[in-house]
Amino acid sequence: MNMLIFLALVGLAVVCLSMAMFVPISQPRLKYSAMLKRRVQALADENREQAQASIFRTKKLDALSPALRRIETLPAMERVAFSLELAGSRLYAYQLVFRVGIITLLLAGGSWLWLHNLWLSLIMLVVPSLIVWLKLRRNYLQRLALYEQQMPEALDIMKRGLQAGYSFADTIKLISEQMPDPIGREFALVFADINYRKDVRKAMTGLLERVPSISNMALVSAVQVQRETGGNLVENIDKLAKIIRDRFKFNRQLRTLSAEGRMSGWVLVLTPFALFAVIFLTTPSYIVELVNTAEGNKLLIGGAIGMILGTWWISQIIKIEV
Repeated sequence: MNMLIFLALVGLAVVCLSMAMFVPISQPRLKYSAMLKRRVQALADENREQAQASIFRTKKLDALSPALRRIETLPAMERVAFSLELAGSRLYAYQLVFRVGIITLLLAGGSWLWLHNLWLSLIMLVVPSLIVWLKLRRNYLQRLALYEQQMPEALDIMKRGLQAGYSFADTIKLISEQMPDPIGREFALVFADINYRKDVRKAMTGLLERVPSISNMALVSAVQVQRETGGNLVENIDKLAKIIRDRFKFNRQLRTLSAEGRMSGWVLVLTPFALFAVIFLTTPSYIVELVNTAEGNKLLIGGAIGMILGTWWISQIIKIEV
């Protein structure tokens, strides 16, 4: 029985480590970037009305019954819903919470009834939420990276539209119609927000809050400065598109040059698990000593803590912000 528990924990550790290490070598600066965080907060403070529900969120709430709408608008549910929106998910917050809660109860209750192990049951209370958080985080990073890749082409459409005499709102509509998700969907929300609130500043601030990247901040800043003080918006957008393309070119070069370091990180992380499998197949008695003795359990706990710290440290070394 202890062997089964140990093997289950090892498999879970491999899954979690794989998800944690599966990150791009270079990724856009997110909200933890100090400059971007200050900029988003300043814009949000200037536009308190933007804190209200977005048009997309309002439409989703209108489709619910009054009881579910009250549940969905709870503060905790609002935070979950915002995370789902950032990850590009169509789920409601209450749906995700209900599903995770059911899975958590089944895993924790099954662990206790089947194995009668308190520690494993407590771990099962945390694991589903952790996996969902990692999945949403991964989807968010992938969606943000795809948005950044689409940005130069969207800026070219905006530049050509402005040169042809379209209004700024019409160029936003052109992007929403000609570009795929996620940038097409985000600009469709911006266009709907402009039509609803008749305020470009608040609509662009909402875009920056949903997609907090440096490229987006530069676009929003250029648009707002042009509307407040004047200037050549077409020229600024053209320069911004060139800068973003240069960044992607540098990212590709960086990824090529850092391939050896990333491979070394994978080898260092997965080698202990491969070694465990070899020992388990060749001399199972060694594994029994680790699992069934107090000294072996202490060694396993120490090794797990060391693996977690080592994996975190390796991920910080191979991850480069650009």
